[in-house]
Amino acid sequence: MKAYRFTLADDDPNMLFLMHYMLSHAFPHSSIASFSSAEDALRHILDTGTDILITDHAMGSMNGAQLVRRLRDLKSEIPIIMISGNPAAREEAHLAGATEFLDKRVGMKVLEATVRSLIHAWGPEERP
Repeated sequence: MKAYRFTLADDDPNMLFLMHYMLSHAFPHSSIASFSSAEDALRHILDTGTDILITDHAMGSMNGAQLVRRLRDLKSEIPIIMISGNPAAREEAHLAGATEFLDKRVGMKVLEATVRSLIHAWGPEERP
């Protein structure tokens, strides 16, 4: 199984734990970097890269939509999943350039299926 580089950004430690746990079991040879702030996640992505970003919408001084917008302004084409407990954030996520938006209440199985779908469609090994 191919190893992927995942970056997680969420200020909720329980959500970070659940996402990390799910990804580590679904993609056992992959690396997973978890951050409680969008700024730290952005710095990590710019320094080391990532194959997929999963970010919360509402976080500290930089929210998930701002993180997505910043990456898209830098011409990053990585798949980005934005999650939020506020379904009204869906439009903001898509306008910012998020690939997918999920309500936090959908559960880890839906998140895993979405990640698998993006990996299949995008194929990080084929990126320019």
